[in-house]
Amino acid sequence: MASRRLRVIGLISGTSADGIDGVCVELPEAPSLEDVRSLVHHHVSLTPGQRDAVFASFYTATATADFLCRLNADLGEWFASAALETIANAGLTPGDIDVVASHGQTIFHDPPVRPGQSGSTLQLGEPSVIAERTGVTTVADFRVRDMAAGGHGAPLVSFLDDKLFRLADSTRVLLNLGGIGNITVLPPFAHGADAPRIACDTGPANMVLDWIVSELTGGASQFDEDGRMASAGTVDEAWLRELLDDDYFRAPAPKTTGRERYGSQYASRVLADGRVRGLANLDIMATVTAMTGATVASDIIRNAPDRAPVIEVVAGGGGARNPAIMRAIASRIPGVRLSTVDDYGIASQAKEALLFAMLGNAAIRGNVNTVASSTGARHATVMGKIVPGSNYGSLMSRLFHPDGFPPGA
Repeated sequence: MASRRLRVIGLISGTSADGIDGVCVELPEAPSLEDVRSLVHHHVSLTPGQRDAVFASFYTATATADFLCRLNADLGEWFASAALETIANAGLTPGDIDVVASHGQTIFHDPPVRPGQSGSTLQLGEPSVIAERTGVTTVADFRVRDMAAGGHGAPLVSFLDDKLFRLADSTRVLLNLGGIGNITVLPPFAHGADAPRIACDTGPANMVLDWIVSELTGGASQFDEDGRMASAGTVDEAWLRELLDDDYFRAPAPKTTGRERYGSQYASRVLADGRVRGLANLDIMATVTAMTGATVASDIIRNAPDRAPVIEVVAGGGGARNPAIMRAIASRIPGVRLSTVDDYGIASQAKEALLFAMLGNAAIRGNVNTVASSTGARHATVMGKIVPGSNYGSLMSRLFHPDGFPPGA
């Protein structure tokens, strides 16, 4: 069963909730960077009404049980539709697909505050709906198993980073700039195959910036395209020091955060503070962008191994396409090569969806798909709940019975 390749659809809607990213990729049991370069990426934007419903779920006044119940089913339909569009975009039919792996939409994430505590997390997007609409066996709800083992349920991307980007003799850092920034510090194999891979959420990346841009433009823009607003402004260094005076930014890894801490309430306070200081809009954007760069650089420097300095930071996610964020990071870690996953044949926007394709590929084979040293879990686990599709019997036959089941079995 080990070597059989599977066609997998990976799906995710991130903390910005701007849409669903899907990838279609063929994976062996142990994928390499070469294996994933053939992926097909497809993005499905959420309609304004759909996005409003997702954002309403973040607030307790509207997130009633009946509202969340309905949204779970609706998100399942939206994810199923995105899966079918991704399949068609790859020139395939649902019958050609072995597994759909869906992260769903994070509604709330409550990591453990200290070792020994249990955290909780909620992702919606009913996998039974996805399996029913596509006919394909679906794996979903990944994070909860890691949290049951004492982990933060994040960053899960360390699994992809470790499998595809670890070097023999040098330290490489993988950076994802989505709504929240996160890093994985990959020590060289020379330090031992099981040397700790340190990971953490660094703090807000696009989430706060996107909210402020929308406010400043009256909703005309949803993000700072090409970092133009930030690049045209001047950083207020005194304000930047105050923004960085945050307990989370100083906390050691592993640590995770999200909209619960750095959502619209935080962003509105930041914007109000900038206005009270009399800063121009562009200077507000420049300073908040610099905050993202500073928090990323600080966690990279803090977690780099002493015996193997970081030689490269490989960035992905929507923020990797923002030159202002990338310059803010590079200015604080001089001498380190700053590249993007695009340079290695993976579209930045496709990386997180690829992650869940890889997690689903491992889960359906019964293989561990966490890096415990990255999430803080007591041990590695097999994450994901499996909902059989109409292809389940044939899938299990191909995976675990190389010669197939006998007729009628």
